[in-house]
Amino acid sequence: MEKVTTQEITIYKEKPIVLFRITNSSNAYIEMLNYGATIVSVVVPDKEGRLDNIVLHYDNPTDYFSDKFYLGSTIGRVANRISKAEFMLNGNSYHLDKNDGKNSNHGGYNGFNKKIFDYRIKENSILLYTQSNDREGGFPGNLNFSVEYSFSDNNELQIIYTAWSDKATPVNFTNHSYFNLSGKRNTILNNQLKVNSQEYLESNNEFLPTGKIYPVKDTAFDFGEYKEIAKMLPLKNDSLKGYNAFFIKESKHNENTPLASLLDPDSGRTIDLYTSMPGVLIYTGDFLSDGFQPFEGICLEAQYHPDALNQPHFPSNILQPDQIKTDTLTYRFGCK
Repeated sequence: MEKVTTQEITIYKEKPIVLFRITNSSNAYIEMLNYGATIVSVVVPDKEGRLDNIVLHYDNPTDYFSDKFYLGSTIGRVANRISKAEFMLNGNSYHLDKNDGKNSNHGGYNGFNKKIFDYRIKENSILLYTQSNDREGGFPGNLNFSVEYSFSDNNELQIIYTAWSDKATPVNFTNHSYFNLSGKRNTILNNQLKVNSQEYLESNNEFLPTGKIYPVKDTAFDFGEYKEIAKMLPLKNDSLKGYNAFFIKESKHNENTPLASLLDPDSGRTIDLYTSMPGVLIYTGDFLSDGFQPFEGICLEAQYHPDALNQPHFPSNILQPDQIKTDTLTYRFGCK
């Protein structure tokens, strides 16, 4: 049986910052803040039964206010980059925050990672909710958004995103946790990754998709079976040492099959990612710094295709007015 507790941490911008904890029957637990609807702890056992926090985090919760790595945060309105920080929708041109060079990234300067969410404590879950006003960050529509976290006795972290808007608007939500299954400060390069995908998006040096879709078979992106990340890096021929790549879910994908899985051979811990969304962005933390080291964590970001607004052949991520959109992602933690 799950148990939910709360603790007020501080006051920020005249609002209370609250830490929530959901503990299951085996004393494993997750913690999140209402600032950015941010996951700060995923404490699960290794093969010896030892509990460790397996997400990168700040020891002082107030450090999240100046975080620049989106550590554990909820991303929106639109995850990932939008080229030239602009798009056309229904004959109108929209210009967004240029917070990543000449592009927009992760919702702009006032993305969900910067919001202080209201909350409701449910029996076995936490519901966090907020509003994004029309033209915030440049996006159309008044958007109501909620994210619900639950953590089962089977060590499954489920995240449910729900959104409604009064105007047609793009949406693409994800969680930006950096996982380090060892619970230590070593890198994730010896982790073994498996991705149930046949295709990936080619990207340019700005981490924007070129529009081209390639098969993963016999490339550096071929993780059809568990493969050590470090051993795949020499096969890459782009400018990034690690991965910042979007893998496409097959249309015939079985929802009972994880889209992506990760194994740490030392601790035995595993993650299986299940999602309603059409793909996963895998980022190996190449640019971590300021107390963290490159490759210290890996992100498994279930989401829609990056820059879909400017790539007509990508699946649409437009939320139509007065419709309710729901997407889910589930991280199942285990051991081998």
